[in-house]
Amino acid sequence: MAAFTHPISFVKEAAPFIHLCWEMGWNEANGGNFSWRLPTEEIAGLLARHYPELQPGPPVPMPIDEPNLDGEYFLVTGSGQFFRHALERPNQVFGIVQIVEGGKAWRQVWGFSSGAKPTSEFATHLVAHAIRKRISNGRERMILHAHLPEFIALSFLEDLDSRQLTRALWEKMPECIVIFPDGVRVVPLLLPGTVEIAEASAVELEKSRIISWSHHGIFVSEENPDKLFGLAETIEKAAAIHRRVLSAGGPRRAISDDILRELATKFGHIMVAKPEWIDRA
Repeated sequence: MAAFTHPISFVKEAAPFIHLCWEMGWNEANGGNFSWRLPTEEIAGLLARHYPELQPGPPVPMPIDEPNLDGEYFLVTGSGQFFRHALERPNQVFGIVQIVEGGKAWRQVWGFSSGAKPTSEFATHLVAHAIRKRISNGRERMILHAHLPEFIALSFLEDLDSRQLTRALWEKMPECIVIFPDGVRVVPLLLPGTVEIAEASAVELEKSRIISWSHHGIFVSEENPDKLFGLAETIEKAAAIHRRVLSAGGPRRAISDDILRELATKFGHIMVAKPEWIDRA
């Protein structure tokens, strides 16, 4: 099979990534969405060089204002698009939009060849990008919403409590507290694609890169595809281990608080945050 290529380097990197998410069983049909806050000068140059005839579309009002994102470009999956089509139909699955009018509107500058619009969760993506851009000092640029089956299952088995869920996952693999020391923050079941879920997610995104949309999936922010995939992959594996332990009658033992503290001390220099919930309640 020939290697995937594309004139826009960001599409060349994103298409195999989201196709892999489909292969993992995380993004069935048109489920889930992805966005990438692009380097402004680089993407403007790429578009001018490879698509000089393109003209931006008209501004489309947004349900929320994000003045701190004014002028930013985003590569985003389209509403109704299938992740499994990313390699064969990248110009249809993806679009590039720019935030304009002081953060009150977006305009299409490339892609969505079949007439799609940005994902119905675009408002939440923009809220998340604004928050995580500020908190990470610009490091975090990508957001993935995926339907991780083992992770979703836990929202039917455990209390909808951020601390309890985080501790359950940390105690299943030593790597967990290192990879997501900021923990998983739970948002109760809310209607997808609404301002309400965006506002509820915003509260939790101030504390963590990782959101559990109860009974719905995961919403994660990171720097690049490898880190984003690794974060989701680790959480899903820990969720699978925890679910198997529950199905066997529940845990008889767990990774101790002492070991968690030792891990936090030894690997603190590579952790994105100081773990909040090492000590038991």
